[in-house]
Order: sequence, then C-alpha cells, then structure tokens
Amino acid sequence: MRTANTHKNMARCAATATLACVLGLGLVAPAYADTASDLAAARTKLEQIGTQTQQIHEELSAQTQELDQTAGEITQKQQEIAEGQAKLSSYVAGEYKTGGLSLLQVLTGVDDLGDMLNRLFYYGKVSDKQAQTIQEVKDLKQQLTDKQTEQEKNVAATQKKVDELNAQQAEAQSVVNSLDSQLQAELAAEAEVNAALQAGINASTAEKATVSNDTAGTTENTNNGGGTTNNGGGNTPAPAPAPAPTPQPVTPAPTPTPSAPSQSVDGGTVVSRAYSKLGYAYSWGGIGPNSFDCSGFVSYCLTGRYCRLGTTGTFMGWTRVSDPQPGDVVVNSYHTGIYIGNGQMIHASDYKTGVIISSVAAGMNNNYIFVRY
Repeated sequence: MRTANTHKNMARCAATATLACVLGLGLVAPAYADTASDLAAARTKLEQIGTQTQQIHEELSAQTQELDQTAGEITQKQQEIAEGQAKLSSYVAGEYKTGGLSLLQVLTGVDDLGDMLNRLFYYGKVSDKQAQTIQEVKDLKQQLTDKQTEQEKNVAATQKKVDELNAQQAEAQSVVNSLDSQLQAELAAEAEVNAALQAGINASTAEKATVSNDTAGTTENTNNGGGTTNNGGGNTPAPAPAPAPTPQPVTPAPTPTPSAPSQSVDGGTVVSRAYSKLGYAYSWGGIGPNSFDCSGFVSYCLTGRYCRLGTTGTFMGWTRVSDPQPGDVVVNSYHTGIYIGNGQMIHASDYKTGVIISSVAAGMNNNYIFVRY
C-alpha cells in the first residue's frame, strides 16, 4: 500500500510540475507575442514614415531651389528698376539745368516717382526714348510685383510642406519612445539593411524644420525705399514746392551696387567659419545662428555676422575668378556655398541634410561660377 501510495504521490507531483511548467510558459508566451507585435508594428510604422519623409525632403529640395531662384530674380528686377529710376532722375535734373521744360508747373505737388512719371508722360514732356525708359520702369515694377506674389505663394507652400515634415518626425519620435531600449536596439540593427526603416529612425531624432521669417531678398524689400520698390522711397526727385527764380536740380539717387563688395576677407577665416557650422539645420530664409539657407550661410561665413549680404542673384554679380581659392564663393542662379579646395564646398544644402561638405559638382549640378568677396 505504501508503495502504491508513494507511486500515486510521485505521479501527482510530476503532473503538478508539468502543469506549472505549462502555466509558466503560458504566462511568458503572451508577453513574448506582445513584444513581437509591438516590434512589428513599430517597424511597419517607421518604414512608412521613413518613405514619406524622404519624399517630403525631395519635394522641399525642389521648392527651396525655386525659392532661391525667384529671390535672385527679384533682386535683379530691383536693381534694374533702380538703374531706370536713376536714369530718369538724371534726365529731370538735366531739364532743370537747361530750362527745357516747365517742370515746376508739371511737377508741382508730386509725391512719388510713379506720379512724376505719369505727369511727364501724359503732359507730352518727354522724347520717344525717354517715354520708352518710363514704360520700361513701369513694366519692371509690374514684373517685380508678380515675382513677389509668386514668392509669397512659394513660401506658403514650403511652410505647409515643412509642417507636414515636422508632423511625421513627431510621430516617428513617439513610436521610438514607446519602445524599451532593447527593442530600440533591435530596430537599429535591422535598419542597417533597411533604408526606409533607417530613414524613419532618423526622422525620430531630426531637428524641427523651419521656414524663417527672415526672407531677405524677397518680399521684405517691397516697401523699404532706396529706389528698389514701388513707392519711390529715397529716389523720388524732389522739385521745389514753391516757384523760385533758379530751381535747384534734382540730384540723381545712387544706384545700389551689390556687385562690388567693399572689403576682402581672409579665406582661411571664411573656411573656418564654414566648418564651425557643419551639421547645423537648414531653414529657408535662415541667417543663423542655429539654422541657415544657402545665401544666409555664405553671408555668415564671409562676415562673421548673422546677416544677409544678398541672394544668389547678388553673388552672381560679384567678381568672377578662374582660379578659385578656399574661402571663395561658388554660386549659380539657385544655390551657393563656400569653396574649401580640392573641388569641395561647404553649403546649407536642404532640409534633409543641413550644412554639409560635398563636391562642388554634386552640390551645384551645373552652370556654377566662382566669385570673390
């Protein structure tokens, strides 16, 4: 009997032990399944975000190229308008000197250049050549207005795309943060052979993209006077408000000359500044200190100040060099950077990569020149 009971007790113990193992495995299995499920869901979501952010980066790259090109065109129009206004101011001054026109009668009460042009034109007090210059200035002003309107739309479209990118990056960060360190490590290992997953993980740590309010060279120059805008500003000829025996001539307003920088800088210093900003973020319109667009970055490197010397259109007018040295500027109609020698440059590339080193050929594509500040 004892032997039989002993065998029964042993059987019960074995069964209990087996059940405990089964139950134990049962407790572990759901946890393992949840972990695997979490990892799979995170992987899928990050791959999706990675693919989407790569597409957004490509679209932003094209948009910012267009923004920079339009900014250059706006600067060019402003310079052409200034030249036309200076020419007309010289004409008015000459007529005052010779007394060829009854300008006091024609121009009494003139408030701005546009009013002056209209009065001269409609009073028939101009030659055909002068009338052509007046019309050219008017056409240029309309072209400038159209370009500025286009640029405002481009900026709005870019801001919308940047907001979309930031939303994707925030979601990627949320996904990664929901995983423990072990799962994050597993994802990182998988990402070594999975480009979309790597892009998603990169998005989770990316700095927030911005479109800076500092969009110098575009619409902010619309109403600042100086002969580059629609309001006449400081270039409006100012006839005497009351008749006088000898009217004073109108002094022609000086034409801006961004193509002739006033100082030279040490190339080594320029290159050092460029290196100091490697890895910083890109933002269209940015002039630093924490993010830059391409011309804002070049301006900082040349001056050491967080300012804007001009746009790519401005730099294109600087003195060209055939033997570029480190510290020179490489530029085309839509992009610019600092040459560092050996066919390489440092530039604020785009939202995806920020300030980087690349070959000039890869960074500029084509039609680039070297200029010296």
